Amino acid sequence: MLNRALIAVLLTLLLGACVSTDIEPKARPHYTLGLSHLQSGNPTFALKEFLKAVQDDPDDPEVRAGLARAYQAKKAYLLSEQQYKKALELSDNDPKYQNNLAALYISMERWDQAIEYFSKAADNLLFMRPELALMGKGYAYYRKGDYPAALQAYRDAETIAPRLASLHFHVGETYAALGRMDLAKAAYNKAIFFAPAYAEARYQLAILLLKENQLDAAKEQLKKIVEQSTLSDWGLKAADFLKTLK
Repeated sequence: MLNRALIAVLLTLLLGACVSTDIEPKARPHYTLGLSHLQSGNPTFALKEFLKAVQDDPDDPEVRAGLARAYQAKKAYLLSEQQYKKALELSDNDPKYQNNLAALYISMERWDQAIEYFSKAADNLLFMRPELALMGKGYAYYRKGDYPAALQAYRDAETIAPRLASLHFHVGETYAALGRMDLAKAAYNKAIFFAPAYAEARYQLAILLLKENQLDAAKEQLKKIVEQSTLSDWGLKAADFLKTLK
């Protein structure tokens, strides 16, 4: 199943908190409203505003990227791809748009193209968060089934951001796929160490503990999820799982 939480992390660089001063004044209010609607989970309203912004300022890459994100949120992936490529053209291949196009290719399950664009972003010395591009590259290799390449990309990311909890989680799932449960548990524990409320990491760790017949330890992880995030999807899932273990 596609990891939507990872895609959200990879898209954190998509749009800045501040409106670019290069955007035409007439387009700025629509761009700002589009951002607001995206952040509040209203992609349809965001799409309407970004379409108006592009109409008023078709040559600004940030506006095009905003429209791309709105299309992506609406799962109009081919239209999103067109807008990201336009943003790349207008920005002379800005690496943050390469990263975001790669994240789109993750959504489209086009792994080779995701790897290509994550690599371009990670190799660009001007890119502010190369560890995110490397993590995305690793995930694309993981989904392809090339686990050694995935682990190498994750190691490269770890040298830059050793405290990135989501990175250690994905290392854990890769080791689990390889059957290296000892290393998978260690990676999940590291993710939890850096982010104690990381519910998915605790859940996957609980599953591994159950496979080793460590029932009490597994229950402890599930109870912690319920305590920390009772009404979240993972909290409800952990609560249901606990009922089956009684």
